[in-house]
Amino acid sequence: MPRHIAGAAAWFAGSAGILMIGAPLVCTGGKCSVPWFDTVVLGMLNDWKSSELDTFLAAITWLGSLWVLVPLAVFTAWKEYWRSSWRACLFVPLSLLLASSLAHITKIIVERPRPELYPASIPLPVDWSFPSAHAMQVTSVLLAMVFLQGTGSLFAKALGAAVLVLLVMASRAYLQAHFPTDIVFGLFAAIGCVIAAQKLTIEQRKVS
Repeated sequence: MPRHIAGAAAWFAGSAGILMIGAPLVCTGGKCSVPWFDTVVLGMLNDWKSSELDTFLAAITWLGSLWVLVPLAVFTAWKEYWRSSWRACLFVPLSLLLASSLAHITKIIVERPRPELYPASIPLPVDWSFPSAHAMQVTSVLLAMVFLQGTGSLFAKALGAAVLVLLVMASRAYLQAHFPTDIVFGLFAAIGCVIAAQKLTIEQRKVS
């Protein structure tokens, strides 16, 4: 097996492993529980509720949806194709594909219900809770876009991407759509997906 494919497979397996480590902490033997960390954080966020935050974070949370991220990934791919190479143009879409696919497959395997400790501020999705697909998807796209940037503006763009990722993650817990553990494990799993996509695309561009 070529080295870059083996490396990508190892990173993607690592992402899956992160989620499989988290899964028994929330759902064991077909029974799901709510760790103290989730209870404390969701309770604190519920105490902070306001109509202004509800409106703001309900809008922000859409930044993690495929309705927003797929067009953004396609546009980035189109721009990168003309600016750089066909390998680079695949990086962001592939990062999103790996992260979103892993998130939704894991949801089906783990079957963790959505939070019910406090009233949700938005209609809850019909799929399962662990991990947060929004967190994984927005992390994968924005982190991949940062990797594509030149060093001149890297810090500012990385900071902006980090703020957006944190806002989307916070919105999922604040709106009571996800447990914090769904979000944290999803974040770290998404990073591995991006590195796997990098090894198959822009890293190969440098050596080809």
